[in-house]
Amino acid sequence: MSVDVVESVLAVAVARYARSPARGAYGESIVRRTIDKLIDLIDRFYSSIAHMMRLTLKRLFISVFVIFCTTLIILALPRKGFEREWESKPPGSFESENIGGPARRFLAERSRRPTGVGDQNILPNQPPPPKLTGEFDGLDPFAFYSSPSKKVLAKLARYLKEVDWSEMKKECPQNSTLAEYWSQTKRKKVSKSDSWESFYAEIGSCDVYRNTETIDNLFKDLSTLPIKEVHIMDGGTQVKLIFTFENDKQAVFKPMRFGRNYESDPNHFYFSDFERHNAEIATFHLDKILGFRRAVPTVGRIVNITSELLEKAEKKLKKTFFVSPAKNQCFVSRCDYYCDTTHAICGSPDLKEGSVQVFLPDENAVPRKHNRSPYRRTYSKKNQLADWQTNMDYCNAEVKKDKKYAHGRRLLDLVDLHIMDFLIGNQDRHHYESFDVFSGHPAYAVHLDNGRAFGRTDFDDLDILLPLKQCCVIRPSTLKTLSEFYKNPKSLTKTLHESMSKDPVFPILAYKHYPALERRLGIIMEALAKCLDDNGAKAVVMSVFHNPKVPETDPNDYVEEEESGDTKQAPQQVQPIKGNAIH
Repeated sequence: MSVDVVESVLAVAVARYARSPARGAYGESIVRRTIDKLIDLIDRFYSSIAHMMRLTLKRLFISVFVIFCTTLIILALPRKGFEREWESKPPGSFESENIGGPARRFLAERSRRPTGVGDQNILPNQPPPPKLTGEFDGLDPFAFYSSPSKKVLAKLARYLKEVDWSEMKKECPQNSTLAEYWSQTKRKKVSKSDSWESFYAEIGSCDVYRNTETIDNLFKDLSTLPIKEVHIMDGGTQVKLIFTFENDKQAVFKPMRFGRNYESDPNHFYFSDFERHNAEIATFHLDKILGFRRAVPTVGRIVNITSELLEKAEKKLKKTFFVSPAKNQCFVSRCDYYCDTTHAICGSPDLKEGSVQVFLPDENAVPRKHNRSPYRRTYSKKNQLADWQTNMDYCNAEVKKDKKYAHGRRLLDLVDLHIMDFLIGNQDRHHYESFDVFSGHPAYAVHLDNGRAFGRTDFDDLDILLPLKQCCVIRPSTLKTLSEFYKNPKSLTKTLHESMSKDPVFPILAYKHYPALERRLGIIMEALAKCLDDNGAKAVVMSVFHNPKVPETDPNDYVEEEESGDTKQAPQQVQPIKGNAIH
């Protein structure tokens, strides 16, 4: 009740008293003095309550503020003994990784703190994190027995005599580079001001590159040029970053997640397996020595997470960096899978190895097509087998009758691609890209996206080889190369090892992958020998495939359409932030 209300009530009481018979001047005076004292007491009472409330709120605010500040100070204090748990490792609990040659000298110069540990464990059966020290030093990479089958060699020797090797010239009658093609058709000059533009200018109508000097110069720049900006590569299933170098050219960086000896969990589906940075590097070199030259140039690089990534990162990427309990610099990035603290990318303490892959030219300047493979898997947990995995007549009944594959080089490209995928153990081949710029020249498959290769050494997925077994066709150049590696003293793995030895982060593969490669080559040669037995050399070895039962059309006119229900999209090279335009 307010003072005004009390005063009104008392005034009414006084008025009634004044009208009563017992009124008198003295009585009225007493009543009024009493009322004044009562009003004064009430006023003081309300004033004291208001004062107490103001003091209480002030004290409450101060208390909350003090508690908040104290909490922040406690959280910021170092926790003694916290890191001992990480440093006290039982003997042999961590595998060491070999980073050789120039990389060791690089690390010796730049590292100033104890190496500590790298990535944290993710799965119970995952090998411990890699170290940037050598595990393979002093080991013989070819300390295994591999001997070709005498029976297969005898068959190959007989059939190779029947092959018309002059057909090899028809595989690529005219390999025009992009610079030559645009000069002839558009009177357009292609700039070669740096290694990127030189590589773009020499993209051919039959393969991605030919000049090894151009690739060597590109690799030198990719592995050494200062990094200007770092951005998240949007749309990726796993961690990928876009490097913009000081010359404003760009590349894709895949960080090292596991050591060389790590193998995929057999319980993982091919579409949820982790990507491996070294798989991209090794596949490029294997593609080169097989004579395909259709893989995108990829090289290894060691980066400083602090000075080259964190300090150059865009805002949304920079927010994902943190220091691990082991005092290593880490980041999470953003992607569809495995972009969380549990799967963070951590340095040792801030150095990290990865692969750097050059961007293909901007699609606005050099268009590409996105082609769905007829040998695409189901990408389903429930229906795990596609039609081509259960129907051994799939190629004759479906693929060879498809107008896209009935004529030209595309079917032979598909077989080449799956031979390479079988060697590297890549089950994740759902799409492939092709350049759509050389009018009048048949498009070839670009061997892009090989990050899930080299996952297991103890398992050979024979389904990957079904395009060869079912279609029974192969290029003479591919047959010749495989035969030479199979029977000659210089094996496939020795040639691959020699090619990879020039990379800054060599050795690229654990040596246990070498006997697996030789074993798989033997399986390929057995499949070829069976095809030759069943069909004869003339029906199997060819430079161009033609199905006379299907009317011939231009395969480049085909527009790829996704079937309804497709849930997995192939990773695409994103549009450059600052365009790699060809002038």
